[in-house]
Amino acid sequence: MSYYILSFIIAFFACFLINYPIRALARYVEFYDLPGERKVHKKAIPYGGGVGIYLGLVITLIAVFLVYPPAIFFKRDIMGIILGGALVVTIGLWDDARGAGAALKFSLEAVIAVLMYYFGFRIEKMSVPGLGTVELGWFGILITIFWYLIMMNAINLIDGLDGLASGVTGIATITILIITHQRGNPFETILACAIIGLSMGFLPHNFHPARLFMGDTGSLMLGFLLGSLTLTTSTKAPAFLTLIIPLVAVGMPIFDTAHAFFRRIMTGQHPFRADTKHLHHRLLNLGLSHTRAVLLLYYISAYLGVMAYILSRTSSEITVIVVLLLMVGLFLAAENVSTLTGKGGEKGA
Repeated sequence: MSYYILSFIIAFFACFLINYPIRALARYVEFYDLPGERKVHKKAIPYGGGVGIYLGLVITLIAVFLVYPPAIFFKRDIMGIILGGALVVTIGLWDDARGAGAALKFSLEAVIAVLMYYFGFRIEKMSVPGLGTVELGWFGILITIFWYLIMMNAINLIDGLDGLASGVTGIATITILIITHQRGNPFETILACAIIGLSMGFLPHNFHPARLFMGDTGSLMLGFLLGSLTLTTSTKAPAFLTLIIPLVAVGMPIFDTAHAFFRRIMTGQHPFRADTKHLHHRLLNLGLSHTRAVLLLYYISAYLGVMAYILSRTSSEITVIVVLLLMVGLFLAAENVSTLTGKGGEKGA
């Protein structure tokens, strides 16, 4: 238990402290996120917080490896996280500085997923209700790629309000931490504690009014870490819940992303065309303040986290039914928000 707490403490303070010089450096080189039509901030905010998140992660993993003797058994996992994270930072910084199209980003994210598959972060088999255990073979690579794409882009797309992405990531990871700790998975528990520490360590810089943005570098990094956390080598049991429970825990950003894609396709728009119609935009158009909108989304994430924990202790059949009901409920809620915002104009509808 002491090593788990140590992982959280190191991650928190490393991320918190490193981002102070990063803020200063971003101002010095004029690396800013400028206001725009699809953005809610009204003044230029320094970019680069994602680099601090990654550096905090590296410091934490190296420190744990040095002081925790059993860490030698998951040395390969640590190397995979550090190397994969370095590629994520490279892609994110390029996107923040120059901008990258969806096709290029997805292609590079797929490369990262293949790298992580090589390091053992993979989906090899699943126990599907009614079918039993299914060996995926090479098809597992495609599912692993799809899993990383979902996680990375879900966090990336909800990063539209101060403190939202890091807060939601931290809340979702708390649920996964509780489940993994009860299962006795040391590396997964240490990684979960580190992710929570990184998320909480970044919040003082990013909670409204933000002094620093994580950018795509940070949101893709948090999504990458969530994807890796749920695919660590300690969770290779052929369980259907291995995938469905994390999906519920991270359900708010994943659903918002899926709903955005569905909405754009149904209205004849390109599914990857950015807009101001995500759930957080709609809440602002309802009249909620920036902080209240973020806190409400925190609450939804916490609610889904509790549901994920409860489902982790039930049968697969019940889990499927409850997840379907949750999806229908979230979809209806999103559509009702659309109707309410529509009364105030089409800006966020």
